[in-house]
Formats: sequence, structure tokens, C-alpha cells
Amino acid sequence: MRIAPLLCALFLAAPVGAQTFDVSLGGKTLGQLDFSGNGRTSTLRSTLDNTPLGVFNGTFSGTSTGSDQNSTFTGDSRSSRKQRIVQVEIAKGRAVSTDITPPEEQTDLSNVARVPAGVLDPVRAIGRLISAKGCPKSMRLYDGRRVVTLGVGAGNQTENLLVCPVSYRVTAGPGHLSPLRISSAKMQLTYVVSGSTQNLHQIRISSGPFSLSLDRR
Repeated sequence: MRIAPLLCALFLAAPVGAQTFDVSLGGKTLGQLDFSGNGRTSTLRSTLDNTPLGVFNGTFSGTSTGSDQNSTFTGDSRSSRKQRIVQVEIAKGRAVSTDITPPEEQTDLSNVARVPAGVLDPVRAIGRLISAKGCPKSMRLYDGRRVVTLGVGAGNQTENLLVCPVSYRVTAGPGHLSPLRISSAKMQLTYVVSGSTQNLHQIRISSGPFSLSLDRR
């Protein structure tokens, strides 16, 4: 379930108030995700405290300062089994430094020389999904351990609902949830549109037999 914070679980051109999403699987609420942006700083926090047998319980806290092209990202992931702290510096769309604690959590993609140009940090990627007008543009994000491409397809609007299909693919580095190494998923973004206002209402994520839902409160 740690994929949830990253895909949904991405910064904003204008300030955005705090938004909360309930995370559920098969109708069971597993926890919540909170996003807020104010000027040059955005934060993403998730808490999963009701996963089956507590196996995937844990927290994630991410902060991004700067802008899309020039940002400093810090992410802190904690569970009963381990803690990982990641720091990433992005300059002109390129990853220029990465620091991961403990060192054994590093991957080949923690070497910034292996990271392609044109990446966002995870918090700014979530911000782009939330602040989109129409369907968001495709993007590529880097979390210090892997590169993920979000490919956005053509949207379909019926009355006040806009639905945008998104493919989630790990295009460099390891997949999620070792030893499963999940490297792809399908996403569906549903926005409520009213005049010039558009709000992200729901994110659905499916990979294999699992279908995760993030519903805005």
C-alpha cells in the first residue's frame, strides 16, 4: 500500500488550501492522505493505520520547496519495520543530488547521473494532479530511488464530471513493494467541474487484483 502516497500516491502555480482524501480498498478505509500548498512550499502526508493485519500500516511525510523546475524535496517514510528518509535536489528539471538514510535503501537510480532530464519530485507531481485544469499533462517524477512516468490519456466529460485515464509505469529503477516489484498500474482521475472551477474528486488505482480508491472528503 506504500504505492498510495506516491501515486496520489503530485506543486502548484497558485496557493491551494489543505485537501484530504480517504484511502480505501474493497470498501474498507485504510487511512487518509492530506495535501496542502501555500506559495513555494507544498506538503503531502499519508497515514495508513487500518490495513489488513496491520502489514502495511505506516506514515509518509513529504515537503517540497521552490518551484517545479527547481525544488528541494524531503520524504520521511515510517513503518513498524523500518524508516527511510530521502532528500532530492532538482535544478532546471534535473536531479542534481540525492541523499538516502539508511544507505542500504539506495538503488542504482539514487545515482543522479542515471536520472533522465525533465523530472518532478513526488509532492509537486501530486500538486499538478490536484491543480489541473482539464486533464493534467503527462509527467515524469523522481523519488530518489526510481523514475515513474505518468502517461495521461484523453479525458471524457459527462455533465459536470471529467474522467482522465492515466498509466503509471516505473521506467527506471526498482518497482514498489519488494519482493513484488510492482512496476505498473492503471489510474483514473475524476474531477468535478463547475464553471471555471475544477476539483479532484477521486483517484482510482488498480494493479492486478487490487483496486485502491482515494476519495476527497
